[in-house]
Amino acid sequence: MSTSFLYHGFGIPTGYVYQSTLFQKGTIIFKIKEKPEHLRCSVCRSQHVILRGSHTRRFLMPPIGRHSVYLEHDVARVECKDCSAVKQVRIRYADGSKRYTRSFHQHILDLSRRMTIKDVAEHLKISWDTVKDIQKIRL
Repeated sequence: MSTSFLYHGFGIPTGYVYQSTLFQKGTIIFKIKEKPEHLRCSVCRSQHVILRGSHTRRFLMPPIGRHSVYLEHDVARVECKDCSAVKQVRIRYADGSKRYTRSFHQHILDLSRRMTIKDVAEHLKISWDTVKDIQKIRL
């Protein structure tokens, strides 16, 4: 397994490094971390930051075969030396506070062209509401 697989297969941008893979009850979990030189303030985009801990988040990604795939990332919390803000860094592969990646978002839109909302939700083992919310964003 390599970082380039996550980049080319799932659209995870450069600056993130693959750490490990876990297999738990039919799911695959890829663990990644952000390179320290890529950490920036989410307010002013400054590189002059001090690490102030992290919070583990798990994001849903497109499946591999019948297996659900998750991306686990310890999202850094930083203090900016320039603007004094203390915030989590911006996640470059997911939007806002969403629990899924942009590639998963696109996968749902692709499936929605050929399947009903209920079929997509059952196929991906997710909530009907999640599929509906993603379709609303497109509209």
